[in-house]
Amino acid sequence: MNAIDSTIIGYVNHFSRHSWVFDRSLELLASNRLLKGGILIAIVWWLWFKKDELQPDNRQHIVVTFIGCVVGMIVARVLSLMLPFRLRPIHEEGSGFILPYGVSPAVLDGWSSFPSDHAVLFFALSAGLLFISRKAGMIALCYTAVCIAFPRIYLGMHYPTDIIVGAMIGVMIALLVNGYLVKVTPLKKMTDWSYSSPNIFYPFLFLFSYQVADMFDNSRALLRAGLKLFQAIFN
Repeated sequence: MNAIDSTIIGYVNHFSRHSWVFDRSLELLASNRLLKGGILIAIVWWLWFKKDELQPDNRQHIVVTFIGCVVGMIVARVLSLMLPFRLRPIHEEGSGFILPYGVSPAVLDGWSSFPSDHAVLFFALSAGLLFISRKAGMIALCYTAVCIAFPRIYLGMHYPTDIIVGAMIGVMIALLVNGYLVKVTPLKKMTDWSYSSPNIFYPFLFLFSYQVADMFDNSRALLRAGLKLFQAIFN
């Protein structure tokens, strides 16, 4: 554990088990998908339908930001598999970590801590909103930092550097896709469907935004099931 992680974790963990209400509130924030991605997706949908002269451009930024979310999740998973396995604070034996109320010691056991896919995904989403509304983007970034990132540190699910690096990856991806992909003609035609064929476009947008809020868990579960079925058939 480096100096940054040990200092912050040591200070934050000092407050563990002092208040049942505080510990369980942070555990609820960390585990409830509605309070994590659901809030941010609600902001996205508000910006999508917000009427102003820049609405077509705003919708284009939302589409490429969603693409950035997919790229971010792929990058996070690849890094977690390729880099050396890192135990989470909650699983570090001899670290003296005090388990907060409501947290199972087996939570996320077997999953590498670095980098935080939560940080990659939701900081990418929040940073992308800055291209549409500075105020909405800052609110989303603050919400991500306080209500999504901090609880995961407090509960021992991540080290601060897991979150910091994840946030840097997410923000960088959001900047890149919004700086370059937003100019790609096929993606512009995609947003044009929201006006010409809303009955086709919006069901897909709803399903995709739902998966972002759900961190693509159901999509990944379907993919794993499909791979197992494929192996069972052809092996």
